[in-house]
Amino acid sequence: MNTKQLILKSAIGFFAFSTILSGCVMVFGQKKTNHFNITIPASAARLAFCFSTMGTGLTMFIGSRIEAARFEESLKPRPVPLPCRGCKHFHGVVYNGVLLNCAVHPEGCFGDECPDWQSFRLSK
Repeated sequence: MNTKQLILKSAIGFFAFSTILSGCVMVFGQKKTNHFNITIPASAARLAFCFSTMGTGLTMFIGSRIEAARFEESLKPRPVPLPCRGCKHFHGVVYNGVLLNCAVHPEGCFGDECPDWQSFRLSK
């Protein structure tokens, strides 16, 4: 889990907790039902409930947009270097920000031709 996901999940948890807490204050805070003269604690609890609900929804929306962008980015094709095209050793996956090109030359082949290039087909 990266830091963006941790921050978003913490914000969702905070807003959800504040929503539940303000809802409980709103429901159980008044001693009698009073429809016309709304007291300040009840209106403050309703306001907190409203803002915490909006905050939860907004945070979840932002989180879903970030996940959608990350998913679309992961679907983009990665360019294959010219000397590595068609080689059975080519890997091309990024691990912790470092590209592993192939099993023989992890840092990549320097030059226009790879001396260890092998085709996928079996030689006869």
